[in-house]
Amino acid sequence: MQPKLKKQKGAVAIKTAVMLIMLLSLAALAIDIGNLMVARNELQNAADAAALAAAPCIYPRTECGNATATAPDWTTAEQRARNMVTLNKVQNVTVTVGDASSGYWDINGVRGLQSPPITKTASDLPAVRVVITKNADTNGVVQTFLAGIMGIVSMSPSASATAVMSSPGNIGPQSLFPIALSSCLFSKYWDTSNQTPKLAPDNNPLPNSTTPQVKGEPFKFQIGSDYHYDICESGQWTTFKSEANDVPFVRKLVSRTNDNATDHLAVGEDPGTYIQPGTENSLYNYVHDCSAAGNKTCEWGIVPVVDTLVPKTKPVVVAFACVHILDADNGKLPYVLVQMSADQSKCTAKGSGGVGTDYGVLQPPRLVQ
Repeated sequence: MQPKLKKQKGAVAIKTAVMLIMLLSLAALAIDIGNLMVARNELQNAADAAALAAAPCIYPRTECGNATATAPDWTTAEQRARNMVTLNKVQNVTVTVGDASSGYWDINGVRGLQSPPITKTASDLPAVRVVITKNADTNGVVQTFLAGIMGIVSMSPSASATAVMSSPGNIGPQSLFPIALSSCLFSKYWDTSNQTPKLAPDNNPLPNSTTPQVKGEPFKFQIGSDYHYDICESGQWTTFKSEANDVPFVRKLVSRTNDNATDHLAVGEDPGTYIQPGTENSLYNYVHDCSAAGNKTCEWGIVPVVDTLVPKTKPVVVAFACVHILDADNGKLPYVLVQMSADQSKCTAKGSGGVGTDYGVLQPPRLVQ
């Protein structure tokens, strides 16, 4: 006869305690890791927004307070990033500090962000990087709810974002003004070495013009029809990919209301932009009415730059330029009066893509990291 075993007391309590620890650990994973991910996403949104807002400030821009600066303006861009960081909240607490750096981002993904000065290549784009961290020293930690039972009382997530700027390789007609500018005229008033407009040295009008200059400001110059002006003083109406030769069609392009013009123009693409025949004098009156001298609805424009202006041909676009359209005159020698501009408040091309020549026109910033 075997002896009776004594009953084991407390076994259930031990098992319950062990299981409770496991359950709490799983709950910690579900609750605290979930809370960490929410905080991490909010940090990422804040970093993305700050980088996208700051990258345009690398170039002259009214809203950045550096409209007369020489690009690249790294200092203003970085300060803008730090300021924008503080407009965000993470876990309902305002972010107070964010790290910002700038330089050239290698779009081929080889070198990453390179601090200037560097030997810049075509694949290196101006960029701003923003890093935001929540830790004991910066912006406060993310407190845990249940992970404390495992000795984890707080967590420190971080997020980074890099935004780049680039000149467009292609632009849609809704962003373009329908004058093709001769590259010879463009080079007279745009400094390609510094990517800025050339400035008037005095207040004297240009030859064959009565418009006074303003010393130290971009030249005010006339764009006349190829029928009346030589190639280095001329531009010609263009209908982009369309070969329509009627004034109403061009007028809608001037006002950006021509829904039939949907094709993009691209730098280096052959065929390029269609050169209209004739002077189309009435269009100069229309431009006067919507220019800076009129109701300002067409005061700023992005124009294709081409090497030749032979009517009824489609020369290749070599670049895009931004012009401030001051006035237009329908006289014996009609012209549109403009200034070159690098102010990206006015010269950012919507509906653009690719990477083109850096001639003062940019596409909206984009995230690369």
